[in-house]
Amino acid sequence: MALLEQCVHLDADVRPRKEKGFFTVTVPPPWNDPARRAAQAIQDQIKEWSKQYPNVVCYCFDGYSTLVYVL
Repeated sequence: MALLEQCVHLDADVRPRKEKGFFTVTVPPPWNDPARRAAQAIQDQIKEWSKQYPNVVCYCFDGYSTLVYVL
């Protein structure tokens, strides 16, 4: 929950699925060079934050989407 609270303040689309134990963070289109750099910065920030939580796994499927799952 704490990581979700941090992520909702990012400039991205955060979709919680608390009942399933995960949430997604996506940078919405347009997916041009500035958006790609912003998306990478957001992913890097989420990865850094997730290190604080040993039961959290962070998956990055592409440059714009991140899945955060609680074990």
